[in-house]
Amino acid sequence: AVVSTQSTGNSVDWGDLDYLLIDTPPGTSDEHLAIASLLKQSKLDGAILVTTPQEVSLSDVRKELNFCRKLKIPVIGLVENMAGFTCPHCKTTSEIFPATSGGGAGLAEAESL
Repeated sequence: AVVSTQSTGNSVDWGDLDYLLIDTPPGTSDEHLAIASLLKQSKLDGAILVTTPQEVSLSDVRKELNFCRKLKIPVIGLVENMAGFTCPHCKTTSEIFPATSGGGAGLAEAESL
């Protein structure tokens, strides 16, 4: 996957982009290092991390946050996804993944994001 990432990053003319979103699985694997290396060469503005309110997701995002900090990639935002669902008919909101430790907001506050 690292070779594929490098060849895709180097062989595609992306043109002028305002945003490039890369969805990766949790972790700090060789693929993450390869992507980070390629993006740093292109004057990367920063990373936006995505979490759900569940502790397992927050734990993964903490690892990604440390990964970004070690590589000097600015973290410019944190998005909490799948926190709730609002019924289009009755407008009632249901928590899909209830936060047990503060969710994304708690993580953002603890990490000064």
